[in-house]
Amino acid sequence: MKIENIETERGNEILAGLRKAGWKIAKQYNRLAFDKGIDFDSYTLKKGQQTLHFEWSNWFEWEIEGDDDVIQSLMVSFQLSEKTARKC
Repeated sequence: MKIENIETERGNEILAGLRKAGWKIAKQYNRLAFDKGIDFDSYTLKKGQQTLHFEWSNWFEWEIEGDDDVIQSLMVSFQLSEKTARKC
């Protein structure tokens, strides 16, 4: 399942909140890339067997993709809209 069109600041808050909750960065867009955080950014977070993929662009803002149960939990925890979530 994927949540799309999350405003940049809101996505940053979600990412920070998950990291505080024990999610670890397993992979990220190259920190030295000239366009990191300007045109594009991405992270893969892991906690136990769960994985979330975050992708940001200056055109579409944040997208979060993961297993249905994890995405549903995020939607409740961070009060995200059903309108932006879709099955992949």
